[in-house]
Amino acid sequence: MSIRTFIFCDICNPQGLRSIEFRRSPRTSDREGRRISDGRAWFDGDMSHAIENGWRTDKKGQHICPSCKEANSG
Repeated sequence: MSIRTFIFCDICNPQGLRSIEFRRSPRTSDREGRRISDGRAWFDGDMSHAIENGWRTDKKGQHICPSCKEANSG
């Protein structure tokens, strides 16, 4: 039996919610594409795979998704 691991962004998803996406018409932004979500980021996998996919942790050990990393880099 394997255990699934979920990582939640501590900036945009501090409640740790996994929302279900649904289809809608195309948009220009990644967060508003063919599938919509409420923008709360989470990753299905361990931290090493998350890092390979653009996630990082800060000095406090908080997980930060690629979108929040980009928005807060400056």
